[in-house]
Order: sequence, then structure tokens, then C-alpha cells
Amino acid sequence: MSSLAVRCAELVIRRSESERPSWSNGAELNEIIRHPNFTMASKSERPELLMRSARAKYESEIHYSWDHYFGEDLAPLLAGKRVMDLGCLFGGRSVAWAERYRIEHMTGIDVHPAYIEAATRFAQSRNVKADFHLAVGERLPFEAGTFHAILSFDVYEHVQSVAATLIECHRVLRPGGHLCVVFPSYWQPLEHHLSLVTRVPGLQYMFSGHTLVAAYNQILDSRGVDAAWYKRQKPELQPWERCNTINGTTLRSFRRLIKEGGWQIVKHSRPPIGSMGRTVVNRPRPWHRALAAVGRALVEIPVVNEAFLHRIVFILRRD
Repeated sequence: MSSLAVRCAELVIRRSESERPSWSNGAELNEIIRHPNFTMASKSERPELLMRSARAKYESEIHYSWDHYFGEDLAPLLAGKRVMDLGCLFGGRSVAWAERYRIEHMTGIDVHPAYIEAATRFAQSRNVKADFHLAVGERLPFEAGTFHAILSFDVYEHVQSVAATLIECHRVLRPGGHLCVVFPSYWQPLEHHLSLVTRVPGLQYMFSGHTLVAAYNQILDSRGVDAAWYKRQKPELQPWERCNTINGTTLRSFRRLIKEGGWQIVKHSRPPIGSMGRTVVNRPRPWHRALAAVGRALVEIPVVNEAFLHRIVFILRRD
């Protein structure tokens, strides 16, 4: 990795810098628990701050349900079932799903104690039957055949091993159980996970992950102490990462893992980029409609579809 490449990447990134995250606009960010307003809060103040983030996720899901990605109501699949949320974060989405789909019992996992505390408190505040656990997808702390269904939204691109996570999901599902998964392909141009500093699309097409992370670090360093709470915890790219916090999973590689794992595909939805999502609803742009129109044809073409799919969307069944 050359210093010239890093400098070029930084210049491109700075062509369209995004709004800097703050305490007021960052409630849904997983990094918000590192913000000074949270870390310096008293023990009695922290629960309400966690509930603030949980409510933000809950309201986001209520405003735009992930049913849009599947093109159908998932309630017939989930009503009265034991369900796990793989990557529950603050629990807001877990609770919204439990209420929307009339789930009998919701379980969630995530990687930080603050997320588990927030999710537990929020579920209790809504009288939702739920439990939450500190765990990773590659090692689920549940017995085989525990769940009727597993739900996962924008998490599979972050796990350290997609293969191991799929194996674990298969193990803890009952025969005939379903895995509903939504996440972006590595080649989705708006999902390079550098949005805390830039709106420039397609950076992963131009530079390596090592180069982008180095440029990202330099930009955050230039922002000073105000950016300390959302910096990478380890500056260098980790062995499992292909870019900032993402593992590089593509539609092609995910389909291969599905086949190897013995999953049955119940539904493969192909929403084109620009056709849906919270950004399209909250901040619609004229080019969204044009991009969606082009994408509807291109999402059916192998290889090309990686760039034009809004998300990788599957309902899988364990036989």
C-alpha cells in the first residue's frame, strides 16, 4: 500500500464529505455507546440513554418495515413462533418485529453488553416476551433445534465468518425452520461502510480495502477529538475484513455457501438499488427512480447484478 494511493483515496473521499455524526443525529449508530455523552453519564443516566437508541431503531422499523425487502408480509411465517434476531443491537428492531409478527418469544444476540442491556430494558418496557444474550453468530449459545426462525438485517456483511454463522444458524433451527436474511453485497456501490466520512459511491471499485481504511483513518484523525468516539477500534484492516467492518461477501459467494450448507431457497428477492430502503423514503432523489428502472433489468444478469442489487435478500429453509 503506497502513500500515494492513500492520498488519492483521501482526495476522492473528500470530494463529497458526509454530515459529521453527532450525539443528536447518531442515536441509531452502534458507535454511540462510545460517545462522551454516554461514557461520561452517571450510572442512573445510562439506562435512559440506551432506551433513546432502542426507540430510534424501533421507530425506524415501524416507519419502514423490512417486509418491503421481501415483497410480502412475514407474519404468516413467524406468528406464534420462537424467533432469534441475529445482531439485535439495541433491541428496537427485535421488539418491532415481535409486535408486528405476533412472535411468541423473541431472542436476540449481539457483541456488546450495552446492547444487551438496552434490548432487555426496551423489551420489558413494551411487555414483549424476550431474552437477549452476549454472543457472536459463529458460536451461538443455544441448543440444537431451539428456534422456528432466525431474522438478520444488515449483519451478515459484518460477521467474521459467514460460513460458520450459517452452520450455527442451521444447527439452532428446528427442521423446517427458516432463516430470513437481508444485507448488502460487497459490490453495492453505496455500501462501502465509509458513510461516516463520505457520500462518494463505489470507492471499493477504485481502491483496496487497506488503502480505503488508511485514508479513512487519516480523515478521522484530522477531525480531532470530536471524532474519537466513532473511530475504528483497531486502525489496521483485520484479517477477516475486506474494507471497513465488512467481510466482502457477495451474492455469488453467499449462494455458494447456501448450497454447501444444504439450505433450501424459499424466496430470493432481487430489489434493485434505488427502489427501496430508508434513504429512498426519507431523502428521495430524482436519480433514485432512474437508477431503479435500469436496475430492474440488470439485477437478473449474473456478475453485473452485484452492483445493482439494493440488498441480498433470502428466505431459506432448513430441511
